[in-house]
Amino acid sequence: MNKKQIEQEWGKLRLKIIENKLKIDGPYPPDIVGRRELLLFAQVYLCNILDAKSKEDKWAEGFEAEIYSKVLEIYYNGDKNV
Repeated sequence: MNKKQIEQEWGKLRLKIIENKLKIDGPYPPDIVGRRELLLFAQVYLCNILDAKSKEDKWAEGFEAEIYSKVLEIYYNGDKNV
């Protein structure tokens, strides 16, 4: 992933977080909580990709990118992959 792709992914994650925010006063339903957790995991792995890129660690960058893509795959496909 290059820097432009990473910036685009950050933008997508921000939009998804806003999209999954309900206007309710109380606990979120479990399905929304699960989706928000996946978005947080995706943010962590995207951050790890940037860290590996700054350290020029190609192995770690590839590993983190693979985990990132798996998290998003689960996010978009729901419980089908779990």
